[in-house]
Amino acid sequence: MIGVLVRAAALAAMYLLVLTSVDPGDILVGVVLGLVLAGALRARRGRARRIDFGGVADRVRAAIGLAAATSREVVVGTWRVVRFCLGWEANPGFVEIPREGRSRRSVALWGVLTGEAPDEVPIDVDEARDVLVVHLVDAGDPDAVRARHHRRAERWQRRVVT
Repeated sequence: MIGVLVRAAALAAMYLLVLTSVDPGDILVGVVLGLVLAGALRARRGRARRIDFGGVADRVRAAIGLAAATSREVVVGTWRVVRFCLGWEANPGFVEIPREGRSRRSVALWGVLTGEAPDEVPIDVDEARDVLVVHLVDAGDPDAVRARHHRRAERWQRRVVT
C-alpha cells in the first residue's frame, strides 16, 4: 500500500510540474489521477516484481547516449537545412533503410528520433519489403545514411528498446 501511495505522489508531482501549477484544484486532480494510475499499475495478487538494477543502469546509460546522438543529429540536420535554404547543392530524395529485425516499439522510437532532425522525415514502414522509408534534404549518399542509422540502432537503440 505504501508503494502505491509513493507512486501516486510521484505521478501527482509530475502532473503538477507539467502544468506548472499549485492551485488546489490542480493538486486534487493530480492526486486523484496519481492514485488511479498507481492503483491500476500495481502488481496483481502478490506477484513479486524483480528489478534487475544492472540492466536498468545499462539501459539508462544507453538512453543518455541515444539522447546525445539524437541531439548531435539535430544540430547537423539543422546545418544541412540551412545550407539547403541558402542554395548550396543538395540532392533531396527518399532512402530505404533495412528494418533489421526491429520490433514495433523500436521502429516507433526510430521514427520519433529520426523526425527530431529537421533534415530527415520518416515517411513509411514498408512491412512487405521490410524497410523504413525516410525523406532527406540531401540523399546524395544513401549508403552513408543507411550506415548512420545502422550504427545508431546497434550502438544505442537496441539497448534501450527491445
